[in-house]
Order: sequence, then C-alpha cells, then structure tokens
Amino acid sequence: MVKKIFKKDFLPLLPLFILYTLVVVLFSSNKLIGDESRYYHYAVNISNGFFEETENPSFGNGPAYPTIIAPFIALGTNLLYPKLVNALLLLFSIVYFKKTIEIFSNSKNNIYFIYLLGLYPPVIRWLPYLYSETLAFFATCGLLYYVVKIFQSEKFTLKSLALPSLFLALLILVKVIFLHVVLLSLLLILAFAIVSKSNRAQLKKCFLILVCGFALISPYLLYAYSITGKLLYIGTAGGEILYHRASPYEEELGNWFSFDDVLYGNSKSYEPDGAYDNLEKLSLNHRDAFIKLEPLTNIQRDSALKSMAIANMKSHPIKYIKNTVANVGRLVFHYPFSYRNQNMNTYGYTIPNMFVLFFWILCLYPFIINRKHAPFAIKALMLFTLIYACGIILLDGRGRNFIVMVPTMTLFIAYHFLKVIKISIVSEKN
Repeated sequence: MVKKIFKKDFLPLLPLFILYTLVVVLFSSNKLIGDESRYYHYAVNISNGFFEETENPSFGNGPAYPTIIAPFIALGTNLLYPKLVNALLLLFSIVYFKKTIEIFSNSKNNIYFIYLLGLYPPVIRWLPYLYSETLAFFATCGLLYYVVKIFQSEKFTLKSLALPSLFLALLILVKVIFLHVVLLSLLLILAFAIVSKSNRAQLKKCFLILVCGFALISPYLLYAYSITGKLLYIGTAGGEILYHRASPYEEELGNWFSFDDVLYGNSKSYEPDGAYDNLEKLSLNHRDAFIKLEPLTNIQRDSALKSMAIANMKSHPIKYIKNTVANVGRLVFHYPFSYRNQNMNTYGYTIPNMFVLFFWILCLYPFIINRKHAPFAIKALMLFTLIYACGIILLDGRGRNFIVMVPTMTLFIAYHFLKVIKISIVSEKN
C-alpha cells in the first residue's frame, strides 16, 4: 500500500523535491535575517515551555511555525535542518494539490498545473529562510483537498469533518489574519442561509468546518486572553501596520516600517533592512509621535497607533485611497514601496503573479456562464480566499502575502481549463 501511494503521488514529484532541497542547501545561511529572528525568538520560548512573556506581551505572529522549528532550536542544530523541513512541507503541499486536481480530472494535462504550482517562484524563494510561508502554503493545500473531498462525498461524518477543520486551524495559527476571515465567513454563511433556501446542506458543511476550526484554536485564544485580557486578540502588530497604511505624506505609499525604523532612521549609525534606502525622511515625519509612545506597553501602543491611523484615514481619505491602491500593487506585484531600493527581485513576484492573475481573470467568464454547475467547494474556497485578499489589502500588502492565495487560484484555473473550457469546445464541435 505504501509503495503504491509513493509511486502514484510522490514519485512524479521527486524532481521538485530535489529542486527544493538544493535551494535550501545552496542558499540557506546560519545567520538570522529579517523576520527570522522573530520566529527564532518564539521557538526559543516554546522550547522553554511558553510562547510569550506575561509582562508586556507582544504577539508578532502565530505559534504554528515556531512550534515546528522549536525542536531544532532546542537541540541547537544547524539552521539548515529546520529549513529542510520547509522543503518537505512544500513537497507535501504539491502532493495535496495533485490529489485535489485528481478529484475533478483524470487528464494527463493535470501534471502541467501541478508542476506550475510546484515551480511557483515566490514560494520557492522563501525555502531557505525561517519564514512561515511554506507552512501556510501547506495548510492551504491540505485545506483545499479535504474541503473538496468532504463536498464530493454524499456521506458527512464527524470523522470527515476533522481533517479540514484541523488544516483550517493550522492556517489560522500560521497567519492570524485568517481568524478574522473565519469570523467574517461565518457571518456571510448566516446571511446566505437567511436570504436563500438553496444550498443549505452545503452551507451547513461550511459552517461546521469553520466552527470546528475555530474550536480547535480556542485553547490558544484562551491563552492569549489570559495574558492580554482581550478577546480574540492574537496580534499586537496591527496598529503599527495600519498607522503606516494611513500615512498622509505624499512620499509614503502605505507600506509598513518597524518602530526602530522610525525612531532611528535619521541616525547614521542605524542600519535598516537592506531593501530600504535612506529613512531620514520617514523618521522626520513620524519620530516625534513615536517617541511619545515609547513608555507604553505593546498593547497600549497598538491601541494608540490604531487610533492615530483612524484619525489619519478620516483627515486624509484621498491619500488613504491612494495608499490602498498601492497596497493592491504590493500584494500582487510586490511594488511600489516607499523609501525602497528597487531591484530585479521584484520581477520574481511580478512575472509569475501576473500570469496567475491573468489566467484567473480569463476563467471568470466561463465560471459565470457555468456557475450553477461549478462545484460548490471551489466557489466556497475561492470566496474564502477573496475575503482574505480584501483583509490583507486593508493591512500589509506584499508579495509574500499573495503566496497563500495561489493554490486556490490555481485550482480555480485548472478546473476551468480541464473541465469547463474542454466541455465547451467539445459541445461546439458536436
């Protein structure tokens, strides 16, 4: 049985796994870069039996990825080893995607879409780093498979509900914005159920998956509440992101900057992220306001920055709209950024995402024409992804955050090319 599964699902993808492994081995470093230090910090905490300090807590990201790498950090291994886990996660992601496409189609052309996703440059780009992108990608692909499977089956049991709920919970614990996506999705399901009597059985399945996924993360929510005293509060970086999103200065386009960038950007001794140019102007624009926030706790600072962001949105609505348009560009094309050294790396997002978006838009027409016959699972998953897109556009749009959307968009494209468009061509010939 194991041999049969390996031959069917893994053997066709071995070239991809070899590529992933080579990327990790050749390009990884034992030095922490960028957000790696934050994931490393939380992994150290987890290996010591806690996630965050009770005094002045700061929830910078979810606990899922730090938990994955914590055993390696606790053992003091070379950072190459947890990064090799990224290669495994990406391989299993593509296996799940392969199995999902095969539910809809047994065409030999399936392999092209599978390899197109497996060779998606932005997710490969993050393999040699301690970043959560590959885990989020894995959670998304697993969620796609089990959601499609549960909707394709006439039988609906608690056992079949467990795995999609588990992958949904994992996705939330990797990218905490999905908590808000789940809550909004629940409201939409209730609205759909009230407005229309059709599809109520399918809506019930969606509702139960979302509720069970939420229930699975409830221990973490209770843990966060015990530290922060706030319900559903699992991120303290939202205020900082929103503040820069609402920047009223013409030379700023709404992309996020760290607290240190603002406080020390005008200092000659300060070295910002290598992607950024001179931050003196940034510091001049915001430093005085940020100095007043220094005595506050992380939670108090987050609340104050949110209030300041809302005030800027109200005072400068046109500029906020401009920043939002720029944020859409950053999400899809990883451009434009203020105070940033532009380089060829941008093309690594722009070119592949341009093709994904083009073919997704191309499939909208056949989808609209055949929407009544489209599988409910694909419609539900696509709506879930679009809700996420709207949420992330209001927050931190950058190419990294588009990665988690690509499996669903590719499934949408593959379904229409393999089933709908093929059917239309056959019908016309007949």
